[in-house]
Formats: sequence, C-alpha cells, structure tokens
Amino acid sequence: MKNDMVVICRDCGEGGIPDEIQVIPYGRHDTPKGTFELDSAGADAVIATFEAQKNDMVIDYEHQTLAGTEAPAAGWIKKLINKGKEGIWASVEWTERAKKYLANKEYRYLSPVFMKRIADNKVTQLINVALTNQPNIDGMVPVVNKDRGLIKKEGNGMKDLLKLLGLTGEATEEQAIVAVNKIIADKQALEGKSAVIANKIVIDALGLKEGATESEITGTIMAMKQSHGTVESLSTELAAIKSKLTDKEASDAVEQAVNDGKITPAQKDWATDYAKRDLAGFQVFVSKAPVIVVQGRVAGNEKPAEGTLDEAQLEINKQCGIDVETFKKYNK
Repeated sequence: MKNDMVVICRDCGEGGIPDEIQVIPYGRHDTPKGTFELDSAGADAVIATFEAQKNDMVIDYEHQTLAGTEAPAAGWIKKLINKGKEGIWASVEWTERAKKYLANKEYRYLSPVFMKRIADNKVTQLINVALTNQPNIDGMVPVVNKDRGLIKKEGNGMKDLLKLLGLTGEATEEQAIVAVNKIIADKQALEGKSAVIANKIVIDALGLKEGATESEITGTIMAMKQSHGTVESLSTELAAIKSKLTDKEASDAVEQAVNDGKITPAQKDWATDYAKRDLAGFQVFVSKAPVIVVQGRVAGNEKPAEGTLDEAQLEINKQCGIDVETFKKYNK
C-alpha cells in the first residue's frame, strides 16, 4: 500500500459530481437576510414535510423559480437526510447541463430557501434550493471543492488513517479494509440492539408477550384505534341521551310547579331555563315558594260555575259586609 497520497471523493457520483449535498447547515447562523437556527427537532420537521410531498423538490439556478421567470431545473432532490451536526443533506439527481457547470467549476455553492418561526428563528420547512456563486449562508459545504470535490492528503495521510483504525503504519490494504468493515459491523450491531430495546418497550406497552409477531403488534394497535373511535362515538351518544333526560326532568318539574300553584304559566320559560341549568336548585326554590295560584286552576283562565262567586268577589263582599244572598239578589 502506498503512503504518499490518499485521494478521497466524498459522496461523489459520475465525473466526480457529488450525489449528496448539504442543503441546510446545523446550528445558529447569521446571514444578510437575518438569523436562523436548525436543531434536531427542526431537521425532523423539515424531512417529515418533504417526505409527505409526492413531487421531487427542484434545484434551480439563482432562485429563478421564485422570480416567476423561466426556471430550468439544475437537479431534483430525491431524498433528505439528517446528518446530525452536519445538518440536512440531500440525495440529488443532476441534469446534464448542471453536471457540466459543476465539472467546469462555473457553479460551486447552494442557496436554500426555507421557512422559519418568527418567535425563535428556527427552521421548519425547506421550500427549494438553488445553485449560486453568491450564497447568503457563509461556511456551507460547497457542491464542488476547488479541486472538483477531491480531497488530497499528502505525506503521512495514510499513516494517520491507519492509526485511527488502530493499525500500524505498515498495515496492508486488506487489513485496513477488515478494520473498516469491523467498525461498520459494530455500528450495525449497536443499532440493531437499540431497535430490539425499542421493540420490547412497544411490546410491553401493548401488553403482548415477548416475541410477538409484526402482525400481532399491528393488529393490537389497530384494535386500540378502533376502540378509541368506538368510545368517542358512545361518549357522543351518551351526552345526547343525558341532555334529553335533563330536558325531560326540567320540563316535568316545571309542569309540576305550575300544577302545584308555585309558578304561573307566564313564568314557564324562565322556570324551564332555570331547571335545565340547575334542577336541584329549582326544586329547592319550588319547595320554599308559596302557593300563588289556587291549585287545580290555571292563573288567568278561572271561570266560576254558573251562579257561584269567585274568590275575589267573595273577598270584596266580605269587606263591604254584603252577604251572598243579598249580592245575588241585586247583582243580576
């Protein structure tokens, strides 16, 4: 293995043009158009919104799409990737014209268009991306480096790499490959272990036994969702039934109060509203209220029988000292 030079092209595709590009850097940044911040929650929100869209996201030239002019695509974003502290990256399908621009270093930088919250300046959604040579964000990873995306390490570069892998400077290429593969395998094993722990938590929460199949988990969740919908429906029906019962009880209580002479027919609307709001309070009111209408009659509609006197006339006669027979004789 030669140790004089290492040539690495990060995420490079055909002709040294990268298939993956950084579109929003992580952290807080000050730009001529204001401050913004991308955190882990914002990155998740941006990717979730992107994945909910069916169309690919365009990469144009100099934001021509926003200007409403003819805006040919330089490429299409097929997927967004959260790379943690490196920010959000995109898997890109470049057009042939854009590949030539990038290969000739006629375009080197990207300029994202995104939405942010006014309250805290945190990024919430990516709109599109443009190729430009005058980006507002300083320090983003360029699409093409000065040497067309190649990073060259002279002298002891390979020895430093072997040292990182825990190997001596005389290790062979095969030994280096084995070391790299071991790191990859360890990482995958760790991720798999985390997945097992997560699955156990889900299984316990659902009340299933260890080793439950995917179908059992899915079926249990769907049953819970169905039960939730049934409970909501029953709750709505129960509320309606309770409302009807309350109206019926209030109406019956008011009718009884009218019949008992505790309220007049003119007071029924007020009494009904009171009884619906507070039936117990209305019942206390009725129990303590005096009789204001003679029981068995409806106030305002009393018609004494032929040849009889009503209570009002009897009371007047009594006050005037006139007996019933005298009143009947002279009051035809």
